[in-house]
Amino acid sequence: MRVDALTQWVSTMARNTPIELMQRRFGAVAAVLDTGEPVLIDKGDAGMAVRASAAVPGAMQPVESVRGLLVDGGIASLVPVRFARAMGADVVIGVDIYCKSPRQTGGSFLTTFFQIARTQTCLVSRAEIAEADVIIAPSVSVTDMKSAAQRDASIRAGYDAAVLSMPAVLDLINRWSSEHSKVVLAP
Repeated sequence: MRVDALTQWVSTMARNTPIELMQRRFGAVAAVLDTGEPVLIDKGDAGMAVRASAAVPGAMQPVESVRGLLVDGGIASLVPVRFARAMGADVVIGVDIYCKSPRQTGGSFLTTFFQIARTQTCLVSRAEIAEADVIIAPSVSVTDMKSAAQRDASIRAGYDAAVLSMPAVLDLINRWSSEHSKVVLAP
């Protein structure tokens, strides 16, 4: 999907409603390219927020903002559990499509560089990921961003991982509901 098409599609799906006026709280996490600082985008156009959050360095152009160029938030907060809690979430179901997926193999310089970057990202993210109530971690392998077959396989892997996680999700919801329900008896 082209960048402009992604932005337009998300904005259309959100009915061009500014994020701050949406019925449910929404936020996208991006990172400032120069500093790596994570940024929560919870105001403005949803399409641009998602575009910034999805701007994988080298694959999509960064998004200009008053804070600097924004790129994929995964470089600073791979699974943004802390932002979700800061926005008021009592229960956080995180999705990690990176750390549990197959690693690239080989001894080339580029492969070694990607392995090191992945190891660093996953080590730095481990503590925050552990703060989620449930983690869904599909195994996805994308070597060609334009491949419809790889995209379909990734969607299927996500679906399958979500189905496998449903018992844990339902147990979590039931526990949370029973701990937070109020019984009101009429006189």
